Amino acid sequence: MSLLNVPDEVILHLVPHLGYENEINVLCRTTRRFYALLNPVLYKRSITQRNGGHSLEWAAMNGSSPTARLTLEAGAPPAACGGEPWQPFALAAIHGHIEIIRLLYEHGVDPCSINNDWKNDIDEGNHQNKEQGHPLSMAASHGHVSIVNLLLKYGMRPDLITGHNERTSIHLAAKNGHIDVVRVLSDAGSPINAQDRNGSTPLAFAAWNGHLDIVQFLLSRGADPNIATEHAGTSLCMASRSGNIDIVRCILDHGATPNPSYPDGQKPLFQLSRAAQKGHEDIVDLLLSRFDYVKSSTKPYQQAVLLCVAALTGRITLLTELLTKQNYDPNMRVAVDRRIHIFVPYKSFHPPRTALSWAAERNQTAAIDILIAHGAIITPPIYMSPDNNGANTETPVLIRAIREGHIEAVTRLLAHGANPNHPSEALLTAVTNPPIFSLLLSHNADPTGSLPKSNLLIHALYSGNVDTLRILLDHPKGTELIMHSTSAENRIGGKPTTLFYAALYGGEGVFRLLLDRGLLTTPKHLFDHIAAQYLTLAAHGGVRLVRLLLDMGVSVHADFNEGYLVYLAATLEEEELLDLLLARGCRIDDTDSRGRTAFYLAAYNGDKNVMRRLLERGADPLIVWQGDAALSVVAKFQDAGAVEVVLRAFDERGLSLGEVEGVLKQAQEYALADDRASIARILHRFYWRRRYPFSA
Repeated sequence: MSLLNVPDEVILHLVPHLGYENEINVLCRTTRRFYALLNPVLYKRSITQRNGGHSLEWAAMNGSSPTARLTLEAGAPPAACGGEPWQPFALAAIHGHIEIIRLLYEHGVDPCSINNDWKNDIDEGNHQNKEQGHPLSMAASHGHVSIVNLLLKYGMRPDLITGHNERTSIHLAAKNGHIDVVRVLSDAGSPINAQDRNGSTPLAFAAWNGHLDIVQFLLSRGADPNIATEHAGTSLCMASRSGNIDIVRCILDHGATPNPSYPDGQKPLFQLSRAAQKGHEDIVDLLLSRFDYVKSSTKPYQQAVLLCVAALTGRITLLTELLTKQNYDPNMRVAVDRRIHIFVPYKSFHPPRTALSWAAERNQTAAIDILIAHGAIITPPIYMSPDNNGANTETPVLIRAIREGHIEAVTRLLAHGANPNHPSEALLTAVTNPPIFSLLLSHNADPTGSLPKSNLLIHALYSGNVDTLRILLDHPKGTELIMHSTSAENRIGGKPTTLFYAALYGGEGVFRLLLDRGLLTTPKHLFDHIAAQYLTLAAHGGVRLVRLLLDMGVSVHADFNEGYLVYLAATLEEEELLDLLLARGCRIDDTDSRGRTAFYLAAYNGDKNVMRRLLERGADPLIVWQGDAALSVVAKFQDAGAVEVVLRAFDERGLSLGEVEGVLKQAQEYALADDRASIARILHRFYWRRRYPFSA
């Protein structure tokens, strides 16, 4: 008898023996008869898994009203949750499915409930965006204006706050650029000037994120541009930071003032300094044209900010006026709050900066000349912090110019008498920039200068810059550096290092240069664990560096770590390196020092591409380490994609059920123990396909 002729009562008797919903679903989809017979059974079965939460949340996220309706009719509570962080009603609001919202509302979900936090309380801690705390804010944040309208019709308050930062829905809509939602919420009575926990308004968020249309709308509705936040200033400050000059102009045209730029009165010129630091030259010009900052800057701190702005933006006319007509001290310091990148009054926990420091960092050579001509100090002394809490020193201006790679600024500073040996790390800072490195040497920088437990040569090797290394070796004191590096303990990052190791770290070009000059030979009496370290390091440098090392006599079998070498080569995605190791004595199923194969390591780390690369070269997926094969490992770590990779390898190699049954059952036990039904289904399906094979 064919399956189509089996009586309904027999089919219904067999269905409970099917282990997973997807198996019933497959049977449902074979014929119309089975669909009509088994679809209600399928939804009843779904209720046994978290009250139908998985089905209901899938319907909410994908907008499937029929699925949601059938799940509810099968007995699922309208707030049933599966594995998502939010209840179905909230998920529908996030994903914009209005029909699901209506359906769940009809089934008793109250969007106005004050006792519902809309979270999936089954999986506590699995909650994503804390800013989204109720359906209205969720819909507003994602721009679903039709759902916002519906929820307002259901009675939700437009000014309801949400999340840790206590923002309203209009805050979130303005932040994310949803003008239609902002308009609807405003029309519904949401306060235009509502402030969140930090004092930010919807206008501030729109300005910060560059939404000109929302800025214009909010201002037309009476938004106040001069409300200041706790940390970010007024909307004008935020607009200056965003870089949108049209928003800055719009806010200025609606009455924005430069003060108060910060509630505590500590940060005047905030909007100007933010635009300057961000490199928004057009906004700096606009602000300078609207406000007389020279006249309003009466306190030393304000003057220091204005002087730094003039220096870092290269505004020579303004800089000259401040130094000559206004008699500003060129060595005034201002600190930078690294958390929010603004100028603040100097305190011990903020590093001080001078105008010359900013000019050097931004490569403003004309500003450098003017500042030094008016008495700016190139090398500031060590001094006590304002609270006498200890000594503090500014990063030398020469170092700042070197770090940024500004050879023009370095040239000007050296011409003005900057000492390349004070501080001693000038050459060290320049090792990645050969032209600046050479320039410093030409101005008598000493390459043998004192560095704590190391020397410049070792750092040059580590940098991997062949041109810098060649310049250093060609220097008259290059031989002295070589002698010192081979006779003394050197350290990088607190760890001892050798010339050979440092050369390997620098890469093939550095290594070959030292070999060609006869400065490098294979270490004698090389311990196995050291040889293994060298090979590992060389692998990161590429196949040619590994070949060089092997040709010098270093063995791939050092420290019995061949398996890790094979794994490392596979992870580096360099096919030639992997093939070289296999050709020079490694085997694809060699183990590391702990007995793990490369394939096992790849499975443990969930790297599917590496797993495939090793399988292509014959890796055995059934080798066990400490009781687990690779399939068990990926099932334990809940990686369905890696499970598929292993099962596909079983198929491609024609392994029988007897060969794989043990690892299949173990992997399935791990999946079920961790409540990972999707992985268990994959393994279950593979098992039964092997047990009862059929020809297509």
